[in-house]
Amino acid sequence: YAGLMLTEDGPQLIEYNARFGDPECQVLMLRLQSDIVPLLMAAAKGELGGHFAEWSNDSALTVVMAANGYPGTVDRGTIIEGVEEAEKTGALVFHAGTQISKGRLLANGGRVLNVTAKGTTLKEAMDAAYAAVGAIEWPGGFNRMDIGEKYV
Repeated sequence: YAGLMLTEDGPQLIEYNARFGDPECQVLMLRLQSDIVPLLMAAAKGELGGHFAEWSNDSALTVVMAANGYPGTVDRGTIIEGVEEAEKTGALVFHAGTQISKGRLLANGGRVLNVTAKGTTLKEAMDAAYAAVGAIEWPGGFNRMDIGEKYV
């Protein structure tokens, strides 16, 4: 997200924040074609000038799967199955609030999984993300079904 300050000259960009755990960043990472490590190293050294990221022109979309009760008190410890099947569709499933216990994948937070997919159009990305969501069996969670709809 952008941190802006309103000035007499209009809005001024103060900072741009992106955490790799945020769905807003995850859709970008799916489109990044460059190796991110040299970009991060150059940024850390203050030598980013002259470095450029290469991006795919594809669209990407993330569907957040949250634990029942979110955003309030959530159900923890519910079993999640089908993540491997979801990733076989070509989507990438980011774990935001999961844990492994006795060999089982369990929910351990509010926003638990972020299912991210690409497509040549936003509609293709949306359909791919929801196909992957459909492969995940998790009665202890839910997700919105309208992500991207008003833009396709």
